[in-house]
Amino acid sequence: MNEKTVLKRSVHVFFIASLIILIMSLCLQDISYIFGFILGYIINIIIFLMNIKMSEGILKFSMSTAIIAIMFILKLLFYALGFFIAVKMDFIHIFGVFLGYLVIKITIYIEGFIHKGGEINEN
Repeated sequence: MNEKTVLKRSVHVFFIASLIILIMSLCLQDISYIFGFILGYIINIIIFLMNIKMSEGILKFSMSTAIIAIMFILKLLFYALGFFIAVKMDFIHIFGVFLGYLVIKITIYIEGFIHKGGEINEN
């Protein structure tokens, strides 16, 4: 399982979770859950791409420790920005943002359970 597989499969998880959250939003008559989920997923993708760059930098020893530390702080600031936007704007729900942050992590767990630790060929 590589980064491209995780990103591709996360879109599937995102759509399935979006459908569930959309139904929940319609039942609760509050569409802010789905907007929060979309915002959380977008921020989650940005952070995942930053994780990829950080990992490449650490493994190749091409990045200095200061740059890695700055990227780590930027990741935390992105998480905080998503929650801050959810708190300040009424049409974005903080619970939806939190669920959006979990999409990549859930995708990795699902892929791990499906393949039980074995590699597959994605060509």
